[in-house]
Amino acid sequence: MSDHYLVQMTTYPSTPSGGSDCATLVKLATLGAVVGGSVAAATNLQRVQVGELTATGAAAETGKTALTAAVATAIGGAAASSIAEQGLMRLGIMFAAGTLALYGLQRWSQARMNTDE
Repeated sequence: MSDHYLVQMTTYPSTPSGGSDCATLVKLATLGAVVGGSVAAATNLQRVQVGELTATGAAAETGKTALTAAVATAIGGAAASSIAEQGLMRLGIMFAAGTLALYGLQRWSQARMNTDE
């Protein structure tokens, strides 16, 4: 009698090497925050140097832009992964969804600021 009957192996569904969907979205959001925040920091630094903005205002604007970019990137990534697995179509969907989310968040933020004044 052979030994292969003595060991019964059970297979479980494996998690993709990239991690869970939530972890992937968190990574995308972090990347979006870093890129968006870096661009905003550079732009706001120039505005501080010419006296158009205070250092505190620049920090607040940079933080707001980084957070908005994080949310928009996560929304874009979620939309892209639900429609396409890879390739140019996925990138196009991610770009379009991220752009729309960023535009919507900026408009909403501006509308809130205008009613507060």
